[in-house]
Amino acid sequence: MEEIFDPSNISGIKPIRDIVYEELKAAIVNGKIKQGQRIIEKEYAQRMNISRTPVREALRKLEIEGFVEYLPRKGVVVKSFSNEDIVEIYDIRDALESLAMKYVIENITEAEIKILKQSLEDMDKARAKRDVFSVFEACKVFNETILNSSKKPRLINIVSTLEKYISLLRNVTMKDDFSRIEDALIEHREIFDAIEKKDVISAQQAIKRHNEASKNTFFSKLEKLKDK
Repeated sequence: MEEIFDPSNISGIKPIRDIVYEELKAAIVNGKIKQGQRIIEKEYAQRMNISRTPVREALRKLEIEGFVEYLPRKGVVVKSFSNEDIVEIYDIRDALESLAMKYVIENITEAEIKILKQSLEDMDKARAKRDVFSVFEACKVFNETILNSSKKPRLINIVSTLEKYISLLRNVTMKDDFSRIEDALIEHREIFDAIEKKDVISAQQAIKRHNEASKNTFFSKLEKLKDK
């Protein structure tokens, strides 16, 4: 069984239930715990050498956020997304990121623009090395920098939560697919160019094209998996 938890993360600084929640959520987002996979309280409590209570509390919070669900006769499982769920997630993301772009253009700093530029370079280098993990990491920096540069804390909080779902989908749309990675890099450059030029309309259009391409890729891959 793949190791999910880092024992060194358990300390007296943060409540155990919060640590368990963060570790489980990260494992789901990173694909270590797959969609449809059971999460057994007793098993995970034993692996972390803790009582079952903080695991139960963490799972309750993840259920509220929509990452896991309780199924009769099966227990707690990582939630699988329906086609309607996927469309809704991408549509909400598109609307919120389009709104955010207005604030990004108004508030982004030169330092943040430099971070965006560096993350694009890192993404390109990782692509050339066929290092998928580093591509994802550079992409994460790019997205987080854009969002944080909006300087709108409520918007940042909502989109950050939504991004956790997008990360699950990205494991399907980009994992080991370098043609999609190359297209995504081009799309990210278009977003960056519009931001650098302070062109709100072009930035919003670029975001929309990127989200639409990601959504279409997801459904295309889903169909291929069904055919296997």
